[in-house]
Amino acid sequence: MKIDTKNKRILTIEDDDFVREIIVAFLEDAGFTVLQAANGRDGLEMFRREKPDLVLLDLRMPEMDGLEVLSHVTRDAPDTPAIVVSGMGTIGDAIKALRLGAWDYISKPIHDMAVLEHGINKALERAELIRVNRLYHEHLEEEVRKRTSELEKAYNNLQEEVEYRKEAEETVSKINLELTMLSDCIHAVVRATDEMELIREICRIIVEVGGYRTAWVGFVEGTDPKTLRPVAHYGCENEFFDSILLTCADTPGTETPFCRVLSTGKLLIHTGALADPEVNFCKDAFLNEKEGTIISLPLLNREKTFGILTVHAVELGSTEIRRLEEVANDLAYGTKALHTRMERDQATERLRDNVEKLQKALEGTVQVVASTVEVRDPYTAGHQRRVARLAKAIASEMGLSDNQVEGIYMAGVVHDLGKIYVPAEILSKPSRLSDIEFNLIRTHSRIGYDLLKPIEFPWPIADIVHQHHEKINGSGYPAGLAGEEILIEARIITVADVVEALASHRPYRPKRGIEKALEEISENRGKFYDPNVVDACLKLFREKGFAFEEQGGAGTFRDARGRG
Repeated sequence: MKIDTKNKRILTIEDDDFVREIIVAFLEDAGFTVLQAANGRDGLEMFRREKPDLVLLDLRMPEMDGLEVLSHVTRDAPDTPAIVVSGMGTIGDAIKALRLGAWDYISKPIHDMAVLEHGINKALERAELIRVNRLYHEHLEEEVRKRTSELEKAYNNLQEEVEYRKEAEETVSKINLELTMLSDCIHAVVRATDEMELIREICRIIVEVGGYRTAWVGFVEGTDPKTLRPVAHYGCENEFFDSILLTCADTPGTETPFCRVLSTGKLLIHTGALADPEVNFCKDAFLNEKEGTIISLPLLNREKTFGILTVHAVELGSTEIRRLEEVANDLAYGTKALHTRMERDQATERLRDNVEKLQKALEGTVQVVASTVEVRDPYTAGHQRRVARLAKAIASEMGLSDNQVEGIYMAGVVHDLGKIYVPAEILSKPSRLSDIEFNLIRTHSRIGYDLLKPIEFPWPIADIVHQHHEKINGSGYPAGLAGEEILIEARIITVADVVEALASHRPYRPKRGIEKALEEISENRGKFYDPNVVDACLKLFREKGFAFEEQGGAGTFRDARGRG
């Protein structure tokens, strides 16, 4: 390492004027700036005031000897080189000096000043290395602290994201469970040919599909509105259950909760009732449990109560109560519909309405699921709905069946669901993505497939979502499918996705407009995109006046870096 002598200051503490002047003259000729002190006390004061880069000091000096000065110098500034230059010291003095922190020991008289210069240069080189090393370690420690802080922040954000996703998944799972139970009950009513078979099947569905503890149904005995006999149950193996006959007392206030349901025609909820023998006939199903909720719902026919449905649960929310009310209504209606063809026709009409409700509930659930992505990324707000609308129009233009058209619309609404697992800061990043970020975004089609696969849609929604970034020449992802290997529904959504994405604004570029979008699919017709789908899309925009509503959301069209 070459030392810049012009920027280095050396303090010489020497009581011998002749020796000091020789040293000063030599060092100044060598390019150093030299400070002088004739005794130890003045030298120490000058050292503390001027803070030189290196100290030369004699051992035998007036006011304060060199060893004492050395002890102060090495204590106050251990990184400042101190070289002892002495001709009167002993070997013991030299050892003491080195132990006190002297960097070198040069004996006087100095016959060759090159020895002194060499010692000074080596000491300054060593001091510079120490300084650089210290700065490097300080910088390294600061970087470690910074990275640690960033990692802690990222970890905390990840934990929050995991909790959010867990809650969202639990909510979707619960809604799906309730809708499945309601759907299965509706199908049981439609298929039923025997009243008791229907009642037992409804009890089974409530327990096995709905996840409740037990369920039982009781009918009014004969024509007496004051007696109730359980006729079917599930989840309870108590043999005594089948021989129960409940008789309602004539004295008001003394009747059982079930009798109050019969008399009022209104549901009744019993909390903490598992230990009550008047309410819980299924003690063997709950072992030693004392907490729980039992709900009894009236079975009505023309405002007259002819029975009750009772369900045992751990706890009940308002949504669950409404679902159980629908089940009770379906059971009541289905039971009576089995008696006459007229009532069966009425039940069929009502079941059709319930199927429509279920369809609407399913659509509403899909919309809620789709909204979870839009809430996290404002630039995708509206994108999925606009893609779904265009895809539906293309499918209709191509003459697909109404069922396929509806399935394409539903798939379009949730085609970017997998982006819920992609950090929001990556989705809306206004600059070029890194390879890691790009690959992370590319996983959204597979994640969407994994999320949707367990749900039994009447259409291949999960597969459509999985394939909506495939290209007919096999250059797409995630599976590199080609041609007819890709579902026609996915090929339609691919074109709709590209057109909407290019026509929309991005945080990292302005919108390119619908004409640029149509040029893209025209130029790559038969290469990336299905020719029939492209033709139908172009006809919609150029001949039939199709247009998007006000553009505001981000899309999913990919360029070389995975961005639209």
